[in-house]
Amino acid sequence: MRNFTVFLCLILGTFTSLAQTKTEVKGTILHDKSFLPVDDVNVINITQVKGTVSKRDGSFSVPAKVNDSIHISYPGYVPIKLKVTNDWVNNENLKIYFEEQSIVLDEIVIKRFDLTGVLEVDTKLLELNDKMNFNFYRNNGTPYYGTAIGSFYSPVDAVYNLFKGKDKKLKKLEAIKEDQNMIALMQTRYDREIVCGLLDITREDIVTTLQNCSYSDKFIYTATDFQIYQALNDCFNSSKVLSSKSKNTSI
Repeated sequence: MRNFTVFLCLILGTFTSLAQTKTEVKGTILHDKSFLPVDDVNVINITQVKGTVSKRDGSFSVPAKVNDSIHISYPGYVPIKLKVTNDWVNNENLKIYFEEQSIVLDEIVIKRFDLTGVLEVDTKLLELNDKMNFNFYRNNGTPYYGTAIGSFYSPVDAVYNLFKGKDKKLKKLEAIKEDQNMIALMQTRYDREIVCGLLDITREDIVTTLQNCSYSDKFIYTATDFQIYQALNDCFNSSKVLSSKSKNTSI
């Protein structure tokens, strides 16, 4: 009987150990009104910087452990941020109901255009080279940070203050460069949802920051999420250098 008790404890200990070392969570994303599956949704573990997208049946699985933060987003839907709990880890499938964003337009003005001849629109975007160089998207003839460093409040200050206290998040994002899955995912995204979720900033922050760093509107509005991430990272690192030089000069 004593041997049986020891054997039972070993089995229970093994199951407990397996539960604690489980390395992923699963779920299914459904529309909150129609209850139909929503596919191609961004599912990002912003703690581990791991990501995936939901399949045609709405299902997904992403690497995660207890207390990790999962950011779920897609254009036209309200982003969801979930904390991984023991119940979710031990549950095979969590149903997540996605709500569409409601946008109210007070007034729409349509201007009249008199066009003659042939109108042709080319919407093909410029592709970046294999090295992901994007410096040529910066505004020609504009200094990198515009005004003098010694000014009372320069664009450098705006960039530095935006990312102040987010050093750990920016450093953690370096892991993206080593994760081919995340790179591939972000290279197909243009909605900024992943970048906003990872850095805890808004789309307006992204636009303002890159404009302060003299990136052209063409780049800001047409680049992939991965290129935007690279630009923001480069922008912040440069602002730290210039901010440091400014402090040393003032001393």
